[in-house]
Amino acid sequence: MRTATGSDSNLIGGATVAALTVTGALMIFTMRNRPAVRALQLGASLLPMGLVLILLGVHSASLSLFFLGTLVAGCGFGSGFLGAVRSLVPLALPHERAGLMAAYYVLSYLAFCLPALLAGHLSRNYGLLATTDGYGAILIVLAVGALLLSLRPAAAKVCRVP
Repeated sequence: MRTATGSDSNLIGGATVAALTVTGALMIFTMRNRPAVRALQLGASLLPMGLVLILLGVHSASLSLFFLGTLVAGCGFGSGFLGAVRSLVPLALPHERAGLMAAYYVLSYLAFCLPALLAGHLSRNYGLLATTDGYGAILIVLAVGALLLSLRPAAAKVCRVP
């Protein structure tokens, strides 16, 4: 937060993390009765928008833009998470679901921590701003790719959960 926006407040840094998780939880609650494919599509739409706002906030040193981007990205994250879980769980038999969810969480945490570790390493060599831009660009491309794949007619058949 200090490097990106100039703010050295621990409270603001904590509020940003809280904003991401709280909006994610609110989206999960809001989308709970929607079809999985719709939750995935909404998540894949909101996440890149939020990331663009975050990157704009970083480049303009705008705390409000950074925070707004975090709120939007959190909504995308929550909706995408719900859609992914609701797409996977029905594919397993009831006695297999605990193992499926354990594997899902292990892979999810690896998907979060390995790029974060790599970004930490790259930021030493290329700087925080360049690493943030690269990381954000990759996430935007992945989210847009997921959105495009979810719009294919075959995606609606796979994510048939109400």
